[in-house]
Amino acid sequence: MVGSFANDTITRIRPGTKSVRGSDVPDWGQASSLVIAGCSVQPASTMLSQDGRVLGIMDGMTCYCPYDADIQEGDRIQYDGLTYVINGAPRKWKSPTGNRSNMQLNLERWKG
Repeated sequence: MVGSFANDTITRIRPGTKSVRGSDVPDWGQASSLVIAGCSVQPASTMLSQDGRVLGIMDGMTCYCPYDADIQEGDRIQYDGLTYVINGAPRKWKSPTGNRSNMQLNLERWKG
């Protein structure tokens, strides 16, 4: 349980898989989704990328969701009409008392 303040709902999007040249790769055309309530999504970081070719902005969020949420590396998260990728692996935080355990997701999306 994240806490009583966790009133946000996210949608987890998981790709299917397809074989390309003998390797299994994500197939976003065959994605499945799952609505997950009891989350808290908070602003994290933002960054301006100006490498001479394009002007891009990275928008980051941190999502705290239930400890046992069905989320894994490679999934995407929809929140507030926007789609984010999970940067790194989902991190599970176990509370010493067990009543505040949660999973942390570092979310990113790029514009530009």
